[in-house]
Amino acid sequence: MTAAKGPTLTTPTHESPETGLAVAIDGGNSKTEVVVLAEVPGGALEERGRAIGPGSGAGPQAVVAAVSTVLAEQKVDPARVVRVSAAIAGLDLPGDEVGHRDALAGLFRNARIDVAGDAVAVLDAGAGLGHALAIVSGAGLNAVARGPKGLATVPALGWVSGDWGGGDELGREAVRAAARAEDGRGPATRLLELVLAATSASDAVDLARRIRDGVVSPRQVGALATVVARAAADGDAVAADLIARAAREAGGIAGVVVRGAWGAAAIPPGTPAVLAGGMFADDRFRAIVSDALRADGFDPRPLAFRPVDGLVRALREESAS
Repeated sequence: MTAAKGPTLTTPTHESPETGLAVAIDGGNSKTEVVVLAEVPGGALEERGRAIGPGSGAGPQAVVAAVSTVLAEQKVDPARVVRVSAAIAGLDLPGDEVGHRDALAGLFRNARIDVAGDAVAVLDAGAGLGHALAIVSGAGLNAVARGPKGLATVPALGWVSGDWGGGDELGREAVRAAARAEDGRGPATRLLELVLAATSASDAVDLARRIRDGVVSPRQVGALATVVARAAADGDAVAADLIARAAREAGGIAGVVVRGAWGAAAIPPGTPAVLAGGMFADDRFRAIVSDALRADGFDPRPLAFRPVDGLVRALREESAS
């Protein structure tokens, strides 16, 4: 995602008498998307406006600063807000949400506030509040599930929590495979040619120097995941093995949250499994993950809504209940 240069606002075409406001917040590392909803007679929530502001992935105060910027642009008084639902990047361990909730409570003094990790927004956007699974495989890998035992998540901190997978990992593996192919430690692979071309490096040693010295950034290394996908599609065995491994890892992390949400209970056939993130743009990766999910009773489907709209849907369902 690219950072927004400033808030952008969509204004509704009509106004209704308002009795209170609800706010949905999708706090990402590079941008924060906010939707303001107005409660109208009868209890329904109508969208008043939405805006994109600065990133909020640097901790609780960054979230408050980003949301405050958006609300000021929309001329919304935080004191009028009675309900807040926020999904924020970086809430990976139990208790991480407490500081963010406390910080938002200082801004929204009259509101009931729920805070969760951003993968929950994907789950709600793709499946509502019912039982479902969501797998997010973009730069990193994450999963969340809601079942009879409640909401189940995983730390998703990368290697420190046992994770492997996502675009960043594949990019690093592409560099590793290229270096090993060049000096003979590993099998020949087209990744060598493609990685060097993508990074403008003359050879693997030059690439190592460029990465060490910051000429090739971590973001550029992560972007090499697309090179792995291209090589796999062209029949490169090393690249195909990496794609298959990443798909198995996605299935593995999904299995953790499924066990947490369902326990030993069987998955009802057709239970939604929402697939989000750039890795699912690769046909091979998506097919391997989807086939495994179908075998377990899930109905895999791509994310069709923006994550913030999952929060909006949940707020509306809650208001109607």
